[in-house]
Amino acid sequence: MSRIDVPSTLVAAACVACLATASAPRTVMGQDPDSTARYASHPAAVAPSSTDSAKLVQSAPDAGVTAVETVVDSTRTVPWVTKRDAVGAGIALAATIAVAPLDRPISKEFRESGWQNNGMLHGASNFLAFTGGPGPFVLGMGFFAVGEATRSQGLSSTGVHVTESVLLAAAVTALGKGIAGRALPGVQTKEEFEWDRGFHHGNGPFVSFPSGHTAAAFAMASALTEESAYWHPGSQRYVGPAAYLLATGVGVARLYKNVHWASDLPLAAAIGTWAGLRVESHSHPRRRRKVLASIVACTSIARSEDGQTTLSWSLPLTISSRKY
Repeated sequence: MSRIDVPSTLVAAACVACLATASAPRTVMGQDPDSTARYASHPAAVAPSSTDSAKLVQSAPDAGVTAVETVVDSTRTVPWVTKRDAVGAGIALAATIAVAPLDRPISKEFRESGWQNNGMLHGASNFLAFTGGPGPFVLGMGFFAVGEATRSQGLSSTGVHVTESVLLAAAVTALGKGIAGRALPGVQTKEEFEWDRGFHHGNGPFVSFPSGHTAAAFAMASALTEESAYWHPGSQRYVGPAAYLLATGVGVARLYKNVHWASDLPLAAAIGTWAGLRVESHSHPRRRRKVLASIVACTSIARSEDGQTTLSWSLPLTISSRKY
């Protein structure tokens, strides 16, 4: 993404305003509203503070003790970066290094007339560009607006969490772009990477790594997958593959439009996935995060007979009655 256009900036600003409005007591980051409601409804319960929570645990009956423990557990600090995140980042960096030699061959292939003269591919790439650009903000605001209109806290929260995830991913990728200063495809330059060049004035051609559209798409995908599990446990097995497939399509579309290199994508996907998971973990801290663990479990590294190392992924689509 070489520059941010005015409509996208306005949409993002509106989303930030909605986030400020949505920070009412009923939607508090890091707190499960259901557990708070259950605690508040207990006849012997009052809102615990840091000084009297221990007294309540000692004096309340068994049900009250459970409620107090639930509130304390739901407000505990959740780390923003975990060991699992570090493993995911390591895999993404390894994939970046592995894909880098293929950057120019892939770019050259997509510039062939057979690809570029296909009207259907052009239309699909434009749609996917929207999906990775203003699309997540439009979706987030849509969920929030419908939720407010129908008084559905679930939809409102989903809109807020999707928007927060994309904003977090955008902030991290913007920092990465500025540090790396990588030239976009087609830009004539002596050095493809130059430290800190992306922070300079007129840095438009030097913000290739990592891909902002891809990060935003994966942030939206991971947030929606986690939210679907919160709405209806088990539904993420259907929402997840569809959402992540769409996000992958956004990355491929960036290659087709010749605005990114293939090696710009792996780290962007990892950043987006991390952003969605972390925002969700602070919104619903009692639910376990399994997406990155599943990615790692589906990753395999093999060495072929000719001495080449192959990194591959498998997609688990087996449907069973067991919980995902």
